[in-house]
Amino acid sequence: MVRGHSVFYYARKAAVFCFAVCMCLGVMMESCTLTADAKEKKTAYLIMVNRAANCVTVYEKDAEGSFTVPVKAFVCSCGREGHETPLGTFKTSNYYHWRLMVDGSYGQYAVRFNKGIMFHSIPYYTKNAGNMEWEQFNLLGEAASLGCVRLTCADAKWIYDNCAAGTEVVVYDDAGNPGPLGKPEEVKLTAENPMRQWDPTDTNSKNPWNKVRPTLYLTGAAGEAEMLQLPVGASQYDIYNAIGLMDAMNGVYDPGEYLIDISGNYDLDRQGIYNISVRGVGAFGVRTERNMVLCVI
Repeated sequence: MVRGHSVFYYARKAAVFCFAVCMCLGVMMESCTLTADAKEKKTAYLIMVNRAANCVTVYEKDAEGSFTVPVKAFVCSCGREGHETPLGTFKTSNYYHWRLMVDGSYGQYAVRFNKGIMFHSIPYYTKNAGNMEWEQFNLLGEAASLGCVRLTCADAKWIYDNCAAGTEVVVYDDAGNPGPLGKPEEVKLTAENPMRQWDPTDTNSKNPWNKVRPTLYLTGAAGEAEMLQLPVGASQYDIYNAIGLMDAMNGVYDPGEYLIDISGNYDLDRQGIYNISVRGVGAFGVRTERNMVLCVI
């Protein structure tokens, strides 16, 4: 059984991906049709902030209704010495696309969870997505903030978009264990990089990083569009073989040239429809993400 599994794996391009088609395939395929309500349905989450490890893990409920299934992991920057992010249990409240910070900087996708403490992006000098404090981006994974929990733009936006007001947030310390999904890494920016003042994860249409951003795609007979189809009993290896990565010029990455990370709550041993999140990292260290539907038939 594979549930809520997330592993970094150097993907190999499958020459052929196929599986036996049973007589009742047509009936099974009908069960993979998603309604609009199913696509729009929101899921409750628990956000665990490991202050000592500077890592955030998001949990989803299991079949019994307990938050035990890890579905997302984010590298972060909690409060530096003298400005430590408070420990404890809190709930999200106010949400801001842009928010003026106490030091005069601005943050994108800010979500308040403890008085003046918020989740938000790396700070910007001005209310401009192309004016990021790029040196602070390179501090992700280290304590660096004035108490808030800094995230990449994409990760802050994920919380902003997916975690409703009232979502529980637990801040704790465990330096030896970042979390069940590990601690992701992000590309490092240099002073010579002309794109350095843009967050590489920001999907803003004006972001120059889009020119080198890779694209995820489904290989062979794995599925169509946003739906990945696999048979009951498929392995984690089968999933990675079914997902490929192309560079910004639509060139297919060769085996070992890219990284694939899959997270979500799914069971390859049980027929069903599961929402998964797929992250790909290409040659420039720039990531791309895509939400997919995994249909186990």
